[in-house]
Formats: sequence, structure tokens, C-alpha cells
Amino acid sequence: MEYKYVSLLWVAFALSSGSLLAQTTVAVHGSLKKTSDRTPVDFAEVLLRHPADSSLVVGTVSNELGTFHLEATEGTFLLEVRALGYKPYHRMLTIPGMQDLGELLLTEETRQLASVQVTGRRPIMLRKMDRMIFDAKQLAPAASSVLDVLRQTPGVEVTDGGISLIGKGGLIVLINDKRLRLSGAALISLLRSYSKSDLDEVQILTTPPAKYEAAGDAGVLNLVLKKAKNDFFGGSISPSLGFTQSYVRYDLSNSLNYKRDKLSASLQIGAGSGGSDATLSTYRTYPKQGRYHSSDTYFKEKDKYINLLVALDYVLTPELTLGSTISYTPRWDHSHRENISRDYVLPSSGSLQLLRSIPGRANEREKNHYTTANVHLEKTFKGVPKRRLSWDVDYVSYRSQEERNFTSHSLDPQGMDIAGSDFHFDALPDQHTESYITTLDYIEPIGKGKLALGAKGTWTHTVNNSEYRAASTMGEQHDKLRFDEEVYALYADFKHPLGEDWNLRTGLRMEYTHTSGVNNKRRLENLKSYLNVFPTLFVGYTPNDRHAFNLSSTVRLNRPDFSQLSPFPAYENQYTVFMGKEDLHAAKRARISLGYTFLGTLNFQVDGAYLWDGITQVVRLDPMTNKGSYTYDNAEKLWTVGLENSYFFNKISFFQTHLSQRLWYSDMKVDSQAISSYGGASLSYSLSMNNTFFFNHSKTFQGTCYLSYKSPRYDGGVRYLHAFNSGAGLAYTLMDGKLRLAVDAYNVLSNQHKMILENPDYKLFTQQLDTPLYCTFSVTYSFGAEIEDKSERTSAQELRSRM
Repeated sequence: MEYKYVSLLWVAFALSSGSLLAQTTVAVHGSLKKTSDRTPVDFAEVLLRHPADSSLVVGTVSNELGTFHLEATEGTFLLEVRALGYKPYHRMLTIPGMQDLGELLLTEETRQLASVQVTGRRPIMLRKMDRMIFDAKQLAPAASSVLDVLRQTPGVEVTDGGISLIGKGGLIVLINDKRLRLSGAALISLLRSYSKSDLDEVQILTTPPAKYEAAGDAGVLNLVLKKAKNDFFGGSISPSLGFTQSYVRYDLSNSLNYKRDKLSASLQIGAGSGGSDATLSTYRTYPKQGRYHSSDTYFKEKDKYINLLVALDYVLTPELTLGSTISYTPRWDHSHRENISRDYVLPSSGSLQLLRSIPGRANEREKNHYTTANVHLEKTFKGVPKRRLSWDVDYVSYRSQEERNFTSHSLDPQGMDIAGSDFHFDALPDQHTESYITTLDYIEPIGKGKLALGAKGTWTHTVNNSEYRAASTMGEQHDKLRFDEEVYALYADFKHPLGEDWNLRTGLRMEYTHTSGVNNKRRLENLKSYLNVFPTLFVGYTPNDRHAFNLSSTVRLNRPDFSQLSPFPAYENQYTVFMGKEDLHAAKRARISLGYTFLGTLNFQVDGAYLWDGITQVVRLDPMTNKGSYTYDNAEKLWTVGLENSYFFNKISFFQTHLSQRLWYSDMKVDSQAISSYGGASLSYSLSMNNTFFFNHSKTFQGTCYLSYKSPRYDGGVRYLHAFNSGAGLAYTLMDGKLRLAVDAYNVLSNQHKMILENPDYKLFTQQLDTPLYCTFSVTYSFGAEIEDKSERTSAQELRSRM
């Protein structure tokens, strides 16, 4: 079944390049159609073989329109076409010159397996030795963007703050195996600009091989895009309009793709503007002191963003390709918040007595942007087709500039001002991070297996400035932290079949990290350089098309964000301050998992993990002053054992659904020398269900509804209570799939996020509502056509016919 996947296109090109390099070649092209209804057959292998020994000469894969194009020398060959679910097609082919084979008709194949009739069809879910692969087309038939597909991918959680795996944390995101060096809102807005029609597969690697960098303890999400069509220019445009109770949001996403001869180019561009509302209530209880404190905040935020990504690839020779990618994603936020805090005496009778109230307000602005650039060079070898050498150079820049302020005053129970109680700050935080990265990868075939070797170097320079103006209650402050990090890595990864049914992959990665820095002209003394070794092991067993098993294990890192290294206080108000820590080091997580997939629709996975030196916000509350600090520290330890289950049902023509659930036991503790430890053990459960209804025979009119639920659980030592969310949508496609109209409603039913932190000294209870009902109306138009030579344009054809 592996010939279904786009990676075989590269293999076919590599096989063909060596034998054809020094010979005169001619073009062979045609199209593949289904015999029954003449619809295109995509992802089919088209191979030319020598008649004498059936050795492969050249091959390619048909695109989504069923067309194919390859180059071959003149002569007589055996033409072979293979596609999953179709009978093999064979014919002798003599090539005296340019060959247009026209339409080749493939007949569908039906076979009987254990009294279950199975017709050829690409599986929705495919288990490989080191990853789970989801077919994007079947996974989310009513989606319009890549982001919509991820919302319906089992186990994946999409929020405004980024993408994560439920119960496992954040992910590293790749596009076609290349790191997308964005995060948070910038990542979300860029993925929104990719059309769903561009996406072929979603791959989840919860246990990534040694080739991938050790950072990202939850794993890797690889988005595999469809190969660009030959001699083609086209794309899509998608405007959308969204409504909440208070705001109107505008978004525009565009995608352009061009491929002609040796040049491939793509452009993703998007922009949007809107706003959001949220409320946050915090309650602190100090039983020993008989004190109680409440804080209620209302947020109003406006934002606008732009994202731009340009990619170019050029084939210098049949064996050498040069490419480049550039992205720029600026974002502007303006927020206003109103806060009212109250201090109470909590007598033994339990009735609260107000001591004072503290109204406050803030108007804040933030501007940030990511800039990334990549140059890559890939070399293949005609003598050894599977040998490959690639070199990447990356530049990443992130800049965040804020204008933060807060003003409050205190009132007695009668509403009169309390003298000397005014609080004010005016701060200008500024972070600038630059990284330079180079990577070298080499693949060498060894028998039926392959050995991959690589090296990587990363040099990062960060400057964190934090200034408080003289009018601030804390006085004038000018803080500056400079932090430098160098990471050097070597890896070896070996993959080899152990027979027809068994596969083995094992690897080892070593990373050396060196750090240094200066805090307000004081050299950082507590930073340490360290060497880590990360072994990986994968065993896959696939006895037949119905069953697939895999066993995997690895150790991963979670490096601190550079903003978490700033030790300077960032005040939320006079009661709450956030700080980083300059000597944070990477957290580590060891994981082992066993997975099983049946018939590409039913999946189970059992995993266990241990996290130590976890980076989390340590909460410290002072009962005497009610001041709370949230400081990042390596203070978290976590044991986790989990069971996952995914099931796809699509046996009814008008309905399909997929259900994803996870049950896990965790034992979490946040332990810092400055506080009493907190956290706890819990048995937690999460559920997501996505349903699609087809209202007509052609499946162009679709309806969707989704539901997600999370039971109480611990995260960062804090206990989160029940959470649920649901939504629905309608989509109609016309003009042969080129035009899509959709309306979606998010957060139709949702609840406030509630969390509790409790130890013998205090209890902290927080509830937040940031998921209001949100409706969108979107239009997506896809366009494109083959690029014709000037000599072949219609006007030229007409003139030639007259001659």
C-alpha cells in the first residue's frame, strides 16, 4: 500500500535520473481514469520496465487529476500502472518520439477477506512503525483550511494559543518534513491560509526518530502537502467574516502555486482583524490568617495580523535541487481591562467583612513579529538512487514590544479613598531573539534498509529588556538580560526490515548545549553546559492489511522559551507579578508506547511517560500581603500512563463519524524549595467526536457537528475541573469543487475554565470564560489551469489549421 504516498514520487525520480542523465529523452504523458465513471485515478504508480528482466527504467505518480508525465529514452518498454483498489494495467509500449497515451482506463478490484468484503480504498488511518498517518481528504471532508483539518484530527487540540496533543503538551510542527519555526497565534494564522485541498496527509509522531531534534517532548506533527502539478498555475482565495456578541472579525487567506519545467513556487498570504472578550475571576483564601481576596477582570482585545510565506525550488540538474522559503508574520494587539479587587476578613462565622475595594484599569499594546528564512540544497546520486544528501540553513527572528500599564486606587467599605494607596506602573518590555541554524543530513542505502546520519548546529542570541518609568509606584527601573545558547547535535538512525512482516528502526542522538549570559552587567553564574544522549527504538509488525502493531520508546527534551529566562518582574496589578528564571534548563521526558490498528479505522495505543525537571509556573502567595508571584522553575515531576482509542465509521453513504478518547492516570507534583509542594494524582478522561452528514448523493452539501469533553485533571500542579465544548457547521460545494460556501458556529455549548490550587497555607480558585459563541461565514474559491506553451495556445492552433 505504500505506493499510495507521495514519497514514492521522489524515489521514482531518483531511480530514473541515473539511467537517463546522459541520454536523449522524450516526454510520455497521459491520464488515468476509472472505467466505471471516467473519474480521475490519483496517486497511481506509472512505471516503465525493461521487457527482458522487468527492471525499472523510470516511474512517476499520477496527480489528483489523474494525469502523469515522465521522460524516457526511445525504445520498447513494458508499461505498468498500479493503484490501490484497481487491477494492474500492463501493455507493451514503443517510444519513437513524443508520446501522448491519452486516457488509460483502470478497472476497480474487489476482494474477499475472512467473509468481509473489502473494496480498494485508501485507509483513513494508517499505522507505521514510527508514526500515525491520517488521510486529510476523508478525515475532514467539510473542512476548508488545514487548520480546520487539525481541529478534527484525533488527539490534536487547536486553540488560539497553539497546537498540542491532548494530555501530552505542545508539538513541533513540520510541513513536508521541514520545521515551521512559528508558534502561538502566528502559527495558527499561517495554517489558516493553507487550503485543505493542498493537504494530503497529517502525520503524528509521538515518538519521533533520532533524525528530529530532541526538543518538543509531546512529539512532532508533520503536514504533508500534495505535490505541485506539472505545468500548472493556480491557487485559492478564502475571505471569511466572523461574529461574536461584541466584535466582527475579518480574515482573508490566499494561496498561489506555480510549477513549470524546473521551477516550483508557492505563496501563502493572509490577513485579519477582529477582537475578543474574556472574563477572569480569582479567589484566594488564607484559612490561618482568616483572610479572603477576590479579583474580577474583564478583558476587551482587538488584534490584527498579516502572514506571508514564499517558497521557491529550482532543479539545477536532475540530481541537484536548490530551494528557499521566507516567512514574515507581524501581529498587533490592543487590550483594555477593567479590574475590581476586594479584601475581606473571614471570621470563624464564615460571613465576609469587606476591608477595602481596589478598582483598576489598563490599556496595553503589543507588537510582535516572526521572520524566518531557509535555504536548502538536496543532492541525489544516479549510481545509488536511494542515496541522498541535504543541507539546510535557517534564520529565525522574533521581536516582541509591549506597552504595559495599570492604575488603581483603594476605597474603604464606605467608598472613600484610602490615602497613600494609589498604585501605578508604566512598563516597556522588549524581547528580541535571533537564531542561526544549519543542518546536514545524509542517507545511505544498506541492503533493504537505510542508514541516516546528520549533524546540526544552532546559535541563538536573546536580549530581554524591561523598563519601568519613573512614575511607576516601584520607581524607575532599567533591566537588561542577554542570553546566548549554542546547541550542537549528531545523530545516527538505522531502518531495516526483519522479514516480510517485521520492521526495525533504531537511533541515537547526542546534543551538547552551552549557555552564557549577562544580567545588568553581571555575568550569569548559575548557567551550566550539558551533554544529553537520546536513544530511540521502533519495532513494527504488519502481518497483513488488516492488522498493524508498533512498539516505540525514546527520551525527549522541552527547552525553556527565551521569554521564560527573564528574571525581571512583570506586574499584572499590585497583587500579581510574573517572573522567569535565568538558570532554567531543559526538562526531560521518557516515553514508551504500544499501538495497534485494525482495518485502518480502529486504533488503540497504550503509553507510559515520566517527566522530570518539568518547566512550570510555581505559584507563591504571601498570606500577610496577599501578593502572589508566578515564577517559572524546573519544579514539576509527572508520571503518566494512558490508553487512547480512535474509531472511524463511514459505512453509511450519508454519514461518517470519528471518535477519539483518552483515559490516563497521572501523578503530578510541583516541588520548589520556596513553597509547600502541591499537585496530586488523578484518573482523567477526554473525548472528542466529529460527525459529518452528507445531504445529497454527490456529497457536495455537508453538515458537521463536534463535541469535546475533558474530565478533571492536573496540569502544572493545578487541578482543572470539567470542560466541554461543541459546535456545528454547513458547507456547500459547487462549480466542480472550485467554490465552497460555509457557515460555522464555534462554542455553541461551552463552560468556564475552572482550576484549583490548594495547600495547607492557602487555596486559589480561578474561573475564566474566553470561549464566547463565535459564528463565521466563509467563501473559498480554487482556481488553476495547465500552462500551455505559446506555440500551443488556441490562437496559434487556429492559425496553423488555416495554413
